[in-house]
This record gives sequence, C-alpha cells and structure tokens, in this order.
Amino acid sequence: MCRRHPLTKWGLLLGALLTPAAVTGQEPAGKIVVLNTARSVDRYRLTEEEFRRQMGGQTIIDVNLEESDLDAAGLNDLIAREHPDLVYSIGSQAFHLAGAAAGGAPQLFSSVINWQRFPQRAGVYGIANELSLSQELSLLRYLLPKAVRVGVLFDPKFNRERIAEAKAYSKDVGLTLVEKSIDNPVNDEVDDALLELLPQIDILWLVSDPGILTDRDRVEGIFQAADEAGKPVYAYSEVFIGFGASLVAAPDIPTIGRQAATLAQSLLRKEEPAAAVQFPAGSNIILDACHLAKLNTEYNPDALDSVNRLLECH
Repeated sequence: MCRRHPLTKWGLLLGALLTPAAVTGQEPAGKIVVLNTARSVDRYRLTEEEFRRQMGGQTIIDVNLEESDLDAAGLNDLIAREHPDLVYSIGSQAFHLAGAAAGGAPQLFSSVINWQRFPQRAGVYGIANELSLSQELSLLRYLLPKAVRVGVLFDPKFNRERIAEAKAYSKDVGLTLVEKSIDNPVNDEVDDALLELLPQIDILWLVSDPGILTDRDRVEGIFQAADEAGKPVYAYSEVFIGFGASLVAAPDIPTIGRQAATLAQSLLRKEEPAAAVQFPAGSNIILDACHLAKLNTEYNPDALDSVNRLLECH
C-alpha cells in the first residue's frame, strides 16, 4: 500500500497497492516511511521508483518534501502514529530531517552528498552517493595514465573528509592530488582559486559539492576556464558531458534504488548488514575521446573495456 502523507499540499492518496516485483512471498511485510527531498529531481525520482518496484507487498508512507511542510516535529508525530519499521530518506534534506526526528525505527538513506559530514548514529544504514574513492581514482589512473596531477576545488563544509581520504588514495595509485579548499566560495574566490590551480594540474576533478557548484553559471564558468587552459575535466555525473567533461564515472541510479531495496529487506528481516553504508554497485563510465584529442590528452586504448560509452569525433 502506498500512502502520501496528509501534509502533502496536493492532498492525501490512500490505498494504492504497489505491484509486487522482486520481493517474494517469503519477504517480511513491513511499513516504510519514504522521505523524498524532491521528486521533481530525476535522480531522486528514479531511485524511489526502482526502490518501490522492488518492495512489492510493503506499506509505503510517501512524503515528497518539496510539496510538504513536514518538519521534525511533524515527522515525530508521523512516526509515533504509524510505527514504521523503517524510515528511508532520499537526498540530503530528507536525511537531515530524519536525523532531527526521534523514534527507534532503523533509518536508511541514499543520494546524500558526502554522508560522512552528518553525525554518525547507530541504526543508520545507506547507499553512498558517490562511487568509492578507490574506484574513482583507480579508474582515472587506468584510463588517463598521463594525467597524474589531479586538481580539485572543494568547500570544506561539504567535502573535508572525502578530500582528506582522497589524498591518501591518490598516493596509493600513483596520483598527486592538488586541492584548493574554499571556505567562502563566492564567485571571485572560486575564479581566483581555479586560475591558480589550473596551471599546476593535468586534469580537473569535479566532485559533488553544493558549495562550489552553486548554479549553472558557476558550472559553465569552471568548464570554460578548464577548456581555455587545455585541461580535461573528470566528473561524477553524465549531465556534465553536456558542459564539456572528458571523463565521467557516475553511479547507476536505478541500481542505487535496487540496492536500497535489498538493504531494506535485510533490515526488515532484522539482519545486520555487513557494512552500514555501501558504495553503489553499478556505474556508468563515459569517455569523450573527441574532446580529449582536442586537448592533446591521451587515453589508454587497452582500458576501453571499462567504458560504457565512448564518444568519438564524427
């Protein structure tokens, strides 16, 4: 059964049964509160759709926060009234709200940018928003073996822990991470840091950072500066191919939904997962060979079996 929370502005929809999918009749029945930060965002919507497809037979209490005035007190009331077996948060806003609420139900999350920056709590499980650093950096080393000096801009409020970890991983795979931390990333500071960084590096690594990637103009400015400096950009989402990224390593969004469902089923069975937070199991790797050629950056032709999409000049 799928119910939308009564605080949703478009009203209350009760009694819609989910279609059974991958869940068998042996799976335990449960009640799950799903908090979606914004269903209008494709990756959040697709993740939830795949999660629900896999969770047939479960009762889903569905809250779309962009259409709801639900706050921590309201979520506490909802939890006290419904006694869910699990609270699943999609996106950082939803995860933050779930963390502010009380209640003893296990919590599950996905699509949370750098989840390590949030307070660590018992009974919280999730699927990381990013591929593992070892996977990201090893892939870069394998596909672009001559791009050894890797530059990254980051806001420490969002990525301090991830970049510190990346620095250690970089040494292990023979890369040198050249990082620029920007505490107050207004346009002038970002532009100045980027102009200082670009001459020192072989490739710019774009990480998921809402402090740096504030809007479309900022993103376009970063790609324009990198292109003018003749430096390729390594990004975390295929949307950046349209801006001029040369290499993308992105999690596969439907796979995240399926992983979340598998983890949810384990929690409903009262099984303790081997790892509280899992990295995405699927990935999409895109290499723009045409753009790399324009930048005089060589790629490893023997590594193309790792690439899902190869973009060539026509």
